[in-house]
Amino acid sequence: MSYVRLIPSMVDYAESFKQLDSSDFTIIKAICKSGFSNINALAEDVGIPQQTVSYHLKKFDKKGLVRFRALTDEAKLGLKSYVVIATSSLGKEDFSSMAATCFPLWRYLAVVDGWKRGSYLRYVIPSDKERDMKVFLEELVKRNIITDFELLPSTSPSYPLLNLDFYIGKKGIPVFEWENWVKDYDSFHEVELDEPEDYGKAKFDLYDLIILRCLEIDARTMQRNIVKQIGRIMEDKDEKKYIPLVSRRIRESIIPQCLVKGLRTYLFPNPAPTALFFMYHLIFRNKSNLQKFVTGLSHLPYNTGFEKILNRNELFVRFIIPIYEFSKMRKAFMQLAENGYLKDAHLLFGNLGSTWDNVEIYQMFKDGMWNFSFGIAMEMLEKTITPKKA
Repeated sequence: MSYVRLIPSMVDYAESFKQLDSSDFTIIKAICKSGFSNINALAEDVGIPQQTVSYHLKKFDKKGLVRFRALTDEAKLGLKSYVVIATSSLGKEDFSSMAATCFPLWRYLAVVDGWKRGSYLRYVIPSDKERDMKVFLEELVKRNIITDFELLPSTSPSYPLLNLDFYIGKKGIPVFEWENWVKDYDSFHEVELDEPEDYGKAKFDLYDLIILRCLEIDARTMQRNIVKQIGRIMEDKDEKKYIPLVSRRIRESIIPQCLVKGLRTYLFPNPAPTALFFMYHLIFRNKSNLQKFVTGLSHLPYNTGFEKILNRNELFVRFIIPIYEFSKMRKAFMQLAENGYLKDAHLLFGNLGSTWDNVEIYQMFKDGMWNFSFGIAMEMLEKTITPKKA
């Protein structure tokens, strides 16, 4: 299986993290909260001179210390998010993953083992095409490409900013106090998680989707880079004619319709060889316990991300933690269950080298609509799994 990595891996930022200081952390937190379109407002918010803020932002970009990625509001594009766990036979994980991602409306893929073996995937499908998606997965089962699947409607992913204060002034290898985290659980506020009900409110076209693609890769990318990408994708050598279009679309479409709903921050505080990547399917006793857990994630000094299953008190949560923290974390989860917060937990293991993000969903947008159906998915499947003639 081979995918082009348009986005650097999270682990590429391991060495960069050591170069960040408390002022950097303050600015990063402010950006995640309020964005960075207005440097004056950002400087006022953090209490640092504008010139200093500009210096830090240029340092982020020049040295590649941190990357900010835009999170697209998929529901406004008429797309509904689904989590799929597709099990496969031992040794067929790569092939089944390739087949399951034959059409570019998948957003996330991780090859996993543990509670189930195969692929953890997230798709975004037109809100009226769930039946087509299910029949496609059933066809993969019939062909013995996968052995089983679970299809669950979910929210789009959230990526809480890791607790950067944990690293300020620490010497040696910092160790997180999981026992205290459990003790503090009741004090965590109950964050309200929005579950989309309406889909397709925004007015957009292919150009807007390409702009969003560029911002998903790097939210701080220059407009001239977006212009260049539009020219490349549209196979138009006269890319300069897109300069006014990009500026206008960002100002009149992307921003006012809030098509970007937030930022994801690429920071990696742990040396790559010591990092453990895994995810839990967590089932909570009630809504309150789930909401407190989501707040609790922002207290962790490690990278996390999650999707909530719609109309259920369930989360799929991804963790990247130092391997020496796993036993204490597992004990903490057991304590949450003993305390009545957590009902059940299913564990999946993976590795960061077998995870991918897809930002190419614009390829499935044609003639002003999303070009997805069971038939189209099957056509793409045949092209993907049929060996090419020499």
